[in-house]
Amino acid sequence: MKQETETKTRKRVTSASQSKLPSNSRNGRPSKSSSASTSRADILISIKPVFMDRIVKRTKNHEFRKYLLSDTVRRMWLYVSSPDQTLRYIATISHGKQPGEIQPALLDGMGNADFNVGQKGEGYAYEIEELYELKDPLSLKAMQERYGATFPQRFTYVLDHMIQDIVLKDQIRLF
Repeated sequence: MKQETETKTRKRVTSASQSKLPSNSRNGRPSKSSSASTSRADILISIKPVFMDRIVKRTKNHEFRKYLLSDTVRRMWLYVSSPDQTLRYIATISHGKQPGEIQPALLDGMGNADFNVGQKGEGYAYEIEELYELKDPLSLKAMQERYGATFPQRFTYVLDHMIQDIVLKDQIRLF
């Protein structure tokens, strides 16, 4: 009886989620042509203005997150949250480090020493290796209109056409 109920619920959830997706195939699944292509090397994250200022000033050299990003992720596109609400920076990052893995030479950065001994409450640290400022920052409205991108709650992968439009080497390298 329990298994039958779970199966019915699963079917309802599956059919409801599939009905909202564009579909060009007979099996109800979205076709590859109907979904936008994303880079698995670039993510869009939100960051508070106070922390972004510290990264720009180089007093904060790691971004801390509770989650481990895929090893394919190499760049964070940094959307500065309210009141700015603008995509302003792109950072090249290291792989996720766990407590104890930040090198002693980097421990003077904001939060690094606490993270390294497990007192920060975040699971992973991503070293900011390079930082680029966008020549033409994008407001939230412009991101939505041009790319369908929105304020990320956690992170989203950056769409390929956004990467093609905003070429990293054409931006202002801060460090």
